[in-house]
Amino acid sequence: MTSNSKESGARPLPQLTELNRPYWTGGATGKLYIQLCRSCHRLIHPPAILCPDDHSPDLHAVPVSGRGTVESWTENLHSWFPSFPAPYFLAYVVLDDDSRVRVLTNLVNVVRDDLKIGMPVRVTFERYEVGTDEIFLPLFEPDVDS
Repeated sequence: MTSNSKESGARPLPQLTELNRPYWTGGATGKLYIQLCRSCHRLIHPPAILCPDDHSPDLHAVPVSGRGTVESWTENLHSWFPSFPAPYFLAYVVLDDDSRVRVLTNLVNVVRDDLKIGMPVRVTFERYEVGTDEIFLPLFEPDVDS
């Protein structure tokens, strides 16, 4: 898990809220944080105010393994943001920690010919400074240790 420092503006960045802050800033510790329902022990993503299974409000962000598998992917050939050039890969990654959790993310450090459904991946982070905040974008790369 790496953390590369970038200037604000290269990628579209999230607006931090109390609800999503652990997800977008957890990379400072090198960990991916996902919400956990303390009542039924389900992991929840994106962050919610109630558990979708038992409707409990007892939710807390916890570190997870940061490992998963590619469920689907696409190559974006259009540059939607001038400072974020195409091509780039978008993917749904199913987390190893709970198969109900899917993260919409970018795949990095991979070439198109190596991408495949079911490919093991692990989280890596890009660090951005936005005002007084630090944002650590969770991205995924091939997991060569799997």
